[in-house]
Order: sequence, then C-alpha cells, then structure tokens
Amino acid sequence: YGQDQIEFSSHIQAIVGLRYDRFRLSFRNNRTARDFKGDEDLVSPRAGLVYRPVEPVSLYGSYTLAYLLRAGDQLASLTPSNEALDPERFNNYEVGAKWDVRPALSFTAAVYRLDRTNVAVPDPTDPSRSLLLTGQRTKGVELALAGTVVPGWSVIGGYAYQDGKVVRTQSASAVAGASLAQLPKHALSLWNRYDLTSRWGVGLGVIRRGRMFPATDNTVTLPGFTRIDAALFVTPTRQLRVQANVENLFDERYFTSSNGNQNILPGSPRALRVILTTRF
Repeated sequence: YGQDQIEFSSHIQAIVGLRYDRFRLSFRNNRTARDFKGDEDLVSPRAGLVYRPVEPVSLYGSYTLAYLLRAGDQLASLTPSNEALDPERFNNYEVGAKWDVRPALSFTAAVYRLDRTNVAVPDPTDPSRSLLLTGQRTKGVELALAGTVVPGWSVIGGYAYQDGKVVRTQSASAVAGASLAQLPKHALSLWNRYDLTSRWGVGLGVIRRGRMFPATDNTVTLPGFTRIDAALFVTPTRQLRVQANVENLFDERYFTSSNGNQNILPGSPRALRVILTTRF
C-alpha cells in the first residue's frame, strides 16, 4: 500500500492512496465433506481533498473503497459458493469539517454515505445460518468534541445519527426498506474529567443509545438505554497513580448487542475496576 499527501498551497491539500491485497482461501466443510477454494485480488483506492479557508478551520471530502474478507463462523453458516466466499465491499463517501476552537479543544462534524454489498447477516428464522444481502446503505451525521474546556476540565464526546436500510428485497425476512440490524438511529456519549487538585480528580460520563433491531426482519426490538459511568483519580506520590472506575453507576438493565433474534447479550450490571500504576 502507499499514500501521498500533496500540498498545493497553504489552503489546499490532497490525499491519495492505493492498497493491494492478494488473498487465498481453502475451506473444507467437514459436515458435508465439500472443499472450496477462492483467490482474491483486491485493489482499494482512497482519495480526499482538504480546504483550509482560515487557520483553525478545515473542510474536507473523501472517498474510500474497502473490503472485508470472510472468516470464522461465516464460513460454516453460509452455503459455500463463489458468491459466499467473495468479500464484503464498502464504498464510503464523506464530507466534513474540523474547527480548532482553541489549541486544546477541537470540534468535528461529518456527513457520510456507506454502501455495502455481499453482506453476511444472521438468518432471523435460523440462528445457525447466514444470509447474503446484495446491498445495504447507511446515511449518517457524526459530531465530536474533544479537548480542554477550561484548565482542569477536559471532555470527549460524540453524537451520531445513522439511517441504514436494506436496498433490495432479498427474502421474506430482508425486504427493501427494512432497517439494518444492530444500528440505532441515535447514539450519544460524553465523558468529563475534572481535576480538583494536582492529586485528586473525578470523572463522569453518560452513554445514550436509541432502540435498534437485532435482525433484518425487524420483528424484535432492543430498547434504548442510558448508562452513567463515574471515576476517581488519585495521585498520592509521583511514582503511584490510582484510578477507580464505576461502570453502570445506577445498575441500569439493558442489552448491548445481538446475533439474531434469539441470541441477545445483556449489558454488565454495576462494575468496579481499580487500576494501580507505578513508575520506577
């Protein structure tokens, strides 16, 4: 792979890159005694243009093509064929901006469209099998803030709006217009740290995620949730630092992810982690 950043002027830059992968797969299904082989020559270009109208502001546009190869249980849950062994393909179009509010605080915003083809998804009617979708499309907006607001107070946070749909009808459980699985429309996270003194600091964070569907048939709904986390930072000596993190401070009951309608993973109850760091 190679990438080059070209500076045309103090206001305009371009980024171009190219990646080449050669992938060879030999797969044997011991349950059916069938052998399959596949060879892939994958070329992945990327290109972007950056425009800086003034020093603290950058505007950009980019295009990226990428691939994801089959692996793990996908090789057993898919009916082996040339199409099943072909990698997933991602085309991403994005425009955005970055604003350095001050030297230690930056704000970013992006609008994107992501097209995926040959995607393997769990079969809602049979958890042991996967289905191939010829097309998915996700459109979204992402906002992020990171840095120091005032001396002693630092933040890192982001918000995402994502609207993902099945592009074409594939089966009775994956029809055109259905929402994509495990893709909440709204997601928000914000973490704050405030240093009370040079030795003591506290942290507080919130994670908010909207409801989502575990499968493309959209018959089961995972409810949205709000989780609060907290932390305490202590530096008793120059050589010792203690950090205590409480995840899910109010012991919220929620679900994090799923692999189909019948395999749903709950979130952790309240959990305490203590980290000791020493220097020698």
